[in-house]
Amino acid sequence: MFIGGAFHLVNYFAMPTLAYDCWPLYFELAIFLAISILFTSLRISEGENAVELDNKTIRYAFFGGLIGGFLMLVAWFYTWDFFHTEYQQKLLVVKDTIDVRKDANGTAQVFSPIPVEKMSIHPAEVVNRAFLNKLGDLKNTFEISPLTKQSVTVHADVETIDGKHVRLDYDNQLMYVGILEFKDFWTWKAQKASPAYLLADAADKDKAWIISKVNGEEIRIAYTPEANFGYNLERHLRMNGFASTILDDFNIEIDENGRPYAPVTTLEKVVGMSTPQVTGVAVVDVQTGDIKWYKPEDAPSFVNRIYPEWLVYERITNWGEYPNGYFHWTNNDGLLQPCEGMDIVQTKNGCSYYVGIQAKTGNFDTEGYMLIDIRTGVATYYKRDGISETEAVRVLKTNTYKNISIQVNDSILYLTEPIYYNIEGLNTFFATFVAKADLTVKYYAFCSADSKDVVGVGETMEEAKAMYVDSYHKHMAVNFSKLETTDKRAEVTLEAVVLEKVQEGNAYYFRLEGQEGKTFYAYSSITPDVRWSAKKIKISYNKTDANTIAISSYKALN
Repeated sequence: MFIGGAFHLVNYFAMPTLAYDCWPLYFELAIFLAISILFTSLRISEGENAVELDNKTIRYAFFGGLIGGFLMLVAWFYTWDFFHTEYQQKLLVVKDTIDVRKDANGTAQVFSPIPVEKMSIHPAEVVNRAFLNKLGDLKNTFEISPLTKQSVTVHADVETIDGKHVRLDYDNQLMYVGILEFKDFWTWKAQKASPAYLLADAADKDKAWIISKVNGEEIRIAYTPEANFGYNLERHLRMNGFASTILDDFNIEIDENGRPYAPVTTLEKVVGMSTPQVTGVAVVDVQTGDIKWYKPEDAPSFVNRIYPEWLVYERITNWGEYPNGYFHWTNNDGLLQPCEGMDIVQTKNGCSYYVGIQAKTGNFDTEGYMLIDIRTGVATYYKRDGISETEAVRVLKTNTYKNISIQVNDSILYLTEPIYYNIEGLNTFFATFVAKADLTVKYYAFCSADSKDVVGVGETMEEAKAMYVDSYHKHMAVNFSKLETTDKRAEVTLEAVVLEKVQEGNAYYFRLEGQEGKTFYAYSSITPDVRWSAKKIKISYNKTDANTIAISSYKALN
């Protein structure tokens, strides 16, 4: 009875998955079995030692342990990828493979399915620091939970924790969501529920709110991953029908009305005691504790994160590793691997994981990148030429930037994972340099995905973009033959009447006749002639769908 009670107590706090195909359960059973044998084998003697062990029982236990260990070894051996390479390789569903390396004329295409207006600029650490600056005295009671990036659609009137009223109107906007967590047990015991959740725009860290009321209703988040006793989110699920279910990816999401929920992914093993497969999502109302389970295809539209990042990365790795079986005796040609680091991006169709794909051996040549739907796990593979994300990181870290006054190195700044975009009609990686001291974005960085010689870094997005475009044109001037045969078609020359000219620092912005809805800009540090007024100008720029366009050449006509 004592051992049984101890077993349930350990389960209550450790919360292992009580399923036959999960290793922690067997380790736990083995420990309690050993304790049980130890107690039952003790006997009282009248000799010099009052307590001694029953050697016969110990021998039986030893042989039983050997058999149990052998069976576990067999189970592990059966789940070895060697026996399931074809199955493991096909677990990643690649719905489409799109080759964007060359067009019909053999020219490198400029293409990205990630809209520039939806780009993610600020990493989670920067947004987290912005929230900390807003907490004030609440820092003594609360800390910020890990922020999760997701696509948010919300239309609601909210009130922030400092009493400000804000109208939220977003449709499929990439945002960070988190909650206020109690710092210790005693503050949790006193209040039991967190009074707010956090919402921030991934493109603008100044649009960050600590929301305490939604449509006049106070926020009271009781069920969180860090809460105690029955309010702990995982324990709440275990005690309400999910004791034998693998649970993963605990995070907070909000519905269209701004109400917070916790979608928790449920999984099961599909190859012996390995290879988890997503079975659905348990959506918990973190204020009331109500639980509803859905299959992935039936989940509410506000639920983004169903496929965990680690599971997706594992599947991409197996997809690239096992196209021809487990062993590769002669060479590794044709094997692929994901670049280090994954990020979440907003596409026209929803939220996706982004990861670069490169060759596994040799010079780790670029093969392309993948977008994996965060809700369905379905991948689209884009093949392309140029440099890889790994090479872009190296280029951005080792370049000498004349416009940066401090040394760029890992002890001062760190570089975020580069993401592939169409910037001003150029295949481009975008990343930011973040200061380690205060976790703020110090520099914005652009690196050509086609040439490591084209780079632009600046203290503002516009400055970095202008320097990047200037670097591109200088590079193309040196390689004029290449310009004539390939990229010249992407350059647009325009003569137009100036409707309005605005100066901000060394940046000049133009509205031109016949170009409604578009703003053109240039920097005097790059194009000095832009400082002089003119009624009509002749400019050149790279063909792009953007509404704000960098000028590559400028000439006053009168």
